[in-house]
Amino acid sequence: MAKVFEKLFNRKSSVVQNDNKNTNVVLPRPKYDFVEQYTVIDPKRVLNGGYELFYGCDMIPVACEESKTSVCGFNRAIMLPRNIISGFLNALKQAPAETIDNPKMRTISIVHLSDNQRVVIGPRIDKPGNVIVWTVDSKEHDWLFDITPEKNRAIVEQMKIHTR
Repeated sequence: MAKVFEKLFNRKSSVVQNDNKNTNVVLPRPKYDFVEQYTVIDPKRVLNGGYELFYGCDMIPVACEESKTSVCGFNRAIMLPRNIISGFLNALKQAPAETIDNPKMRTISIVHLSDNQRVVIGPRIDKPGNVIVWTVDSKEHDWLFDITPEKNRAIVEQMKIHTR
């Protein structure tokens, strides 16, 4: 119908066809070498037993979109620390499928502030458009002393992925 309108009146129609498919969303890659960014494949589609099988281990094999595909056609797993990824995987598994269709909702970033200080940035699954930030290695707020202007910009860039 829109093309008929264009042909008759030689104008562009005001009808906008909006596809809600988020499969073509391109996420910006980190510019800094101290930032790791992973887009996890939907946990409901990975492993029949689930990731719970690996919760006794220190490292969990996680299928990510960035990982290379093996000869068999399966994605190779990336080994990530359990204390970083286990809560995120549980939240993804319990979230509705419509929520985590968007790759932004499955993206997690790890910013290395120093050798023993890491900040993890991820989306709030229950409130899209919000971000959640937590520290992995420290119980206190001493990680704040390791932030430089460059690391602050990296944290803000990773937060923008989830808020915009």
